[in-house]
Amino acid sequence: MPALTLSLSTTDLGRLRWAVSPAWELLASVRTLARPAGHAIHMPWLSAHRHDPLLTGPGPSAARDLTAGPASHLPGFLAPTPLSPLTALDDELDEVLRTPPDVVRRDVAAVFGDDPPSGLAPLLRTPRRGLEAVVTDLRHYWQRTLAPAWPRIRALLESDIHYRARALTERGPAAMFAGIHPDLAFDEATATLRIAGLRSVPPDPHRSLEGRGLVLVPSAFAWPRLYSKTSQPWVPVIRYPVRGIGTLWESPSSAAGTADLAAALGATRATLLGLLETPAGTLELAGRTGLAPGGVSAHLHKLTRAGLVAPHRIGRVVLYARTARGEALYR
Repeated sequence: MPALTLSLSTTDLGRLRWAVSPAWELLASVRTLARPAGHAIHMPWLSAHRHDPLLTGPGPSAARDLTAGPASHLPGFLAPTPLSPLTALDDELDEVLRTPPDVVRRDVAAVFGDDPPSGLAPLLRTPRRGLEAVVTDLRHYWQRTLAPAWPRIRALLESDIHYRARALTERGPAAMFAGIHPDLAFDEATATLRIAGLRSVPPDPHRSLEGRGLVLVPSAFAWPRLYSKTSQPWVPVIRYPVRGIGTLWESPSSAAGTADLAAALGATRATLLGLLETPAGTLELAGRTGLAPGGVSAHLHKLTRAGLVAPHRIGRVVLYARTARGEALYR
């Protein structure tokens, strides 16, 4: 099976970090709409947006040709490596707008060869003006399809970061990488990370990160595959399916399955404790239950006092997770 092997120095491991990438979610979601087979986990979202104008609009479209092109990979300039869990979509799209013309042409050629789609002609002729049109179309697509769900998606991504960082601290890099995806394997003896399951063998399948570090990006729309970008000049990045993706499009939960706990805790607190199978914030829980954020906060405070959940701060966001005592109620 095709694989890529990365050599990580002590410096690379020291610069290991997590980030969130709204722009990647945008791009990956377009490709999910273009190729829905194998993405049944996103069926509620797919059903709502399968006729989006970005994919079905008349006439040529550079944004459509760039994002929904060959399944193997995207032009590198479209997906800059994010460096923070607080990355904003506007920051990433502004970076796309600053792409030098020669990089635009190089990256388009790397994907499409000498025969790019006709819709890319304006972009290749005048890259700066063409990028403005592409980014405008992508912003409109975002507002139609992802902006309403973004708080919920971001909360899921941030809870994954919390979980993985804790796994790294408690169990070390080998266990942490293995827990991310079965195609990832880290050998501590040789400090090498193997990425399996690739669609094709890269020309240089054994690479050294050379102290550039590594960014790990959880993704809702990467599911079920891994995506990596490790060649120069990019900061190396691995995008992987977020933990708990099966809960993303669930309708607001009722107290089903928590009847026994409801008798002791009350139906609302039993429901919230059940939803905290993966860490979540107050606003996400409010959206999933239909409760007011203030009410959710009050219930979480009582669950915290009972030792059943604990708050964890990630940047400006506070996520709640079940404690060992809370987990014990579900065994």
